[in-house]
Amino acid sequence: MNLPNSEMAAVGSQLLLIDGDGEGGDILETVFSRVPLIDLVSASHVSKSWRRAVSSSLRRTNRPRPWLILHSHTRRPPYAMAALAYDPRSKIWIGIPRPETEPASPPLKSSHSNFLYILSSSRLSFSDDPLNFNWRHVRPPQLWRMDPIVARVGNSVVVAGGGCDFGDDPLAVEIYDLDAHVWRTCHSMPGALRDTAASRWLSIAATAERLIVTDKESGSTHWFDPATKSWSGPFNLDPGRPGIGSYNIGCLGNGSLILIGLCRTEIDDRIGVWMVGDDDFECVPVGEMPPDFVEKLRGESFRCSSIGVRAAGNTVYVYNCNAYAAEVVACELAAGGGLAWWSVRSTAAITESTAVTCSEVGIEELERVMRAATQRFQVDAVS
Repeated sequence: MNLPNSEMAAVGSQLLLIDGDGEGGDILETVFSRVPLIDLVSASHVSKSWRRAVSSSLRRTNRPRPWLILHSHTRRPPYAMAALAYDPRSKIWIGIPRPETEPASPPLKSSHSNFLYILSSSRLSFSDDPLNFNWRHVRPPQLWRMDPIVARVGNSVVVAGGGCDFGDDPLAVEIYDLDAHVWRTCHSMPGALRDTAASRWLSIAATAERLIVTDKESGSTHWFDPATKSWSGPFNLDPGRPGIGSYNIGCLGNGSLILIGLCRTEIDDRIGVWMVGDDDFECVPVGEMPPDFVEKLRGESFRCSSIGVRAAGNTVYVYNCNAYAAEVVACELAAGGGLAWWSVRSTAAITESTAVTCSEVGIEELERVMRAATQRFQVDAVS
């Protein structure tokens, strides 16, 4: 059910006639459970009773789930950006308005959850609000890097590794203090990461206190604390299963670390899921991706750098970075334990130039962008 605002108003004039008691409220809640989140923004302004019914529907009947967002950026002037989001609650793709003042030149990249950035020799631009509508622009770090890790950790933006100029430390780390608006030099990345210091070889997760870095091929893991400017580790992620060829980590909404591992066997490829301990990095098995979903991701082949993971709330999106695939598989951790699996096919292929994020999006965030944007949200397709 996807009602335009004009039809929503017409429905509203009828529903308001019966909205005088609890039964009418229940009817409103049932109706709103079938209305796309994007349309509930206008519905919540019809009356106080509608606002209560919208809120109740989102809490009890059909809760919002993290959105998958695909970002593209043309490599030629005027360097236009576009974003296409999938709302799993409503099962629709939505074109997201972009701000008038955006970063000019690519490449556009994402590193974890909803953190989006462009790093050039002239500036660092980044965005980490749920719909990546607001951007900040700061001067670049002192050292120029080709493919560093860039991540938001608390009130710092960390730029680590990826050094390419002769004489530069390929493991150098600088952090941008968002409060003081200055760059600070930190301890370099551990020497064990010297051959894999580029972001393409590492999977990362970020919490409010630390940046966690995992070598995709070996599972060797380190973490960085911006407060002390120091590194800890290594910790070896050991799921207890042989043949893992790709380790990918993500951070759920409650701060828990999750591991998605690609297991290679002579017969087939399997993708397992483990929860990872905060201090000891012990891996506890949670489940395994069904074989038919693994096939949706496969493409021509899997490599250690193929799998990409984005996590938010209790949902993890898994995609193949190198297959030009349009299929993304989602893993949802149920409240009572266990995993629920589903997939979504995009109207646009995921390529190496596509930046992928995921975010918990609510009515307040949609309303804020609607007020600020000159464009409208556009329903692209129903999944």
